Amino acid sequence: MRLHIYIMAICLSVAFSSLSACRSDSGPNDYQSQEYIPDAAMPLMIALLEGEERLSLGIFYEGEFTEEVVIDDLTTHFYIYEETFSVISQESDRTEGVRSDLITHRGGPWWGGGVHWDEPRDLSEWTTLHLSLKSTSEAFSSLEVAMNNSDTAQAKVKLQDYGFIANGEWHSVEIPLSDLMDIGLDITQIAAPLVLIGSAGDAGERLLIDAVYLNRFK
Repeated sequence: MRLHIYIMAICLSVAFSSLSACRSDSGPNDYQSQEYIPDAAMPLMIALLEGEERLSLGIFYEGEFTEEVVIDDLTTHFYIYEETFSVISQESDRTEGVRSDLITHRGGPWWGGGVHWDEPRDLSEWTTLHLSLKSTSEAFSSLEVAMNNSDTAQAKVKLQDYGFIANGEWHSVEIPLSDLMDIGLDITQIAAPLVLIGSAGDAGERLLIDAVYLNRFK
């Protein structure tokens, strides 16, 4: 399976908090990013629960969904900020389906990436962001997840507050979108539905990620 990585110069203003002593500003304003285009030709192997609906963000998920926003590199994108990590699919360790994605730290003072939409979307009908994660690396123990209203308006939470531990086991994390709304997110104007933010680390430290989606129950 081939994953296509495109390196492109872009100008994004992603609002980061201080990620390490080595980087005291709120994040880069101008940087190069890699764009990761996932392979869409994968079987749907994970059935929905009774009464459940799922929104696929076009990445880190291969299960059944009721709605999908495809990453097409035209109006929807996955950016690797300043080449701070690499990502490949692998099949030897996953929580569902036939694959998960392996994120590898490049050894900088921070790392980050995310799904970005050219036009904001209203996600008020969805209730929860679900992620499955596995790592043994200190660099990923303080992992944060955010949603953006724009390139400069961001609400983020620490995954350790939702049960994630970098102990070498898979952890399924569920983040109520109401928690992000409580810290200022406008759920009706989402420009980046998934932003991953991490701290300094050694080159080669790894994180597995799988089963990323939004859901709701009716």
